[in-house]
Amino acid sequence: MGRSPLVATHLSGFFSLSLMQMVGMATPLWAEHLEMTAVMIGLASGARSIMPLLYSIHFGRMMDVVGVRRFIVFFAAQCAILPLLYPLIPYGAAFLVLQLLLGLAAATVWLAAQTAIARNAGGDPATTGLFSFFTSVGTIVGPLALGFVWDRVGPTGGYGTLALWGAGLFAASMMMPARRDIVRPPLRPAIFVPRLSSYFDGLIMLKRPVAVFVIACTFLRLASVSMLESFYPVLLQGVGFSAGTIGLLFAIGNFTSSPSSLVTGWWTHLCGSPRRALTTSVGLSIAAMTIVPAFGNFWMFAGAIAVFGFGTGLSLPLIFTMLSTGIEPDQQGVAAGLRATANRLSAFLLPVVMGIAAQLADVGGAFWIVGLALLAILVAIDVAFRQRI
Repeated sequence: MGRSPLVATHLSGFFSLSLMQMVGMATPLWAEHLEMTAVMIGLASGARSIMPLLYSIHFGRMMDVVGVRRFIVFFAAQCAILPLLYPLIPYGAAFLVLQLLLGLAAATVWLAAQTAIARNAGGDPATTGLFSFFTSVGTIVGPLALGFVWDRVGPTGGYGTLALWGAGLFAASMMMPARRDIVRPPLRPAIFVPRLSSYFDGLIMLKRPVAVFVIACTFLRLASVSMLESFYPVLLQGVGFSAGTIGLLFAIGNFTSSPSSLVTGWWTHLCGSPRRALTTSVGLSIAAMTIVPAFGNFWMFAGAIAVFGFGTGLSLPLIFTMLSTGIEPDQQGVAAGLRATANRLSAFLLPVVMGIAAQLADVGGAFWIVGLALLAILVAIDVAFRQRI
C-alpha cells in the first residue's frame, strides 16, 4: 500500500467513525431539545441504522465492482451538507428523515474506509492496528469538539461542527487515488437498487465458521457502542452533566481505545487465541456499559468508560485481522458489508429495545436488563465456537 492511499485511508478512518459517534452523541441531545419521549429517543437513535441495515451488504459488494473511492466521495459530500439541515428544520418528522439519510451516508463512508484497509492490510496486525489508532484518535477529538461547541453555541453550533467534520471527511476522500490498473463501471443510479446476488454472496460467506463468529461478535460489540450512543447521554443528563462533560467522557473512552488498538498482539498472547481475545475484549465493553447506573460521580463514570474504550479498541483490529486472514482479498467488500449489516442491525435494535425498557422502567434499569442479556449471549457464542476456531 503506497504512501498516498495509506494517508488517505487513515484520514478517512479518522473522520468517518468519529462522525458516526458524534451523530450518535448529538441525537439524544437534539431529541431532548425537541422534548421527545424515551421511546422516540430510541427510535431516533435507531433510525440512522435502518438504511445501512438494508444496503450494507449490497454496497459492500458494489465497492468490489465500482471501486471504494467513488462511494466514499459521493457519500462524504452528503456528510458535509446534511447536518446543516437539522437546526433549520426543528421538527420530529424531519429529524427522523435526516437520521435515515445521514445515517446511510456516514455508515457507507465508514464501510468504505474499512474495505480499503482490509483489502490492503494482508492480515498484518501492525497495519490494521495503525488504522485503528488513527480512527480512535478521531473519536477523541470529535466528541470533545462537539460537546464544547454545543455547550457554548447550542444545537446550531453543534450541527455546524458535524458539517465541518463531514467536510474534512470529503477532503480526505478526494485524496484517495483511483486505481488505474482496473477498468471500473461508472457509479450509475442502478447501483443503488439492491441486488439479490449481493446478499446471496453474503449468505454463502456465512458458511465459514470464522465469518459467523466474527459477525456475531461484531453485533455484540456494536451493541455496547449503541448503549453508549443512545441512552448514555440521557443517563448522564439525568445526573446533571453538561454536554461538554458528556463529550469529555466520550473522549476518555476513546482515549483509552487508541493505545489499546496497538497492543492486540500482546492481548492475543495473553488470552491464548484470537477467538478468546475477541470475546474477552467485547465482554469488557459490555460489562463496562452495564454497570454505569450504579455510579454517581464523574470519576466513577470516567473509570467505567475507560474500560469500555479499552475493550472496543482491542476488538476492532482483532475483527479486521481475523477477517483479512480468513477471507480472500476480492471478497473483502462482501465481508465488510456483512460486518456492517451486523453493526447496523445492532445499532437499530438496541436503542429501540432500551427505549421500550426505559419507558416501562427507567433509564438505569434499561442498562442492567440489556447489558446482562448481552453478556449471556456472548458466553453462549464463546462456548459454541470453542472447538471450531
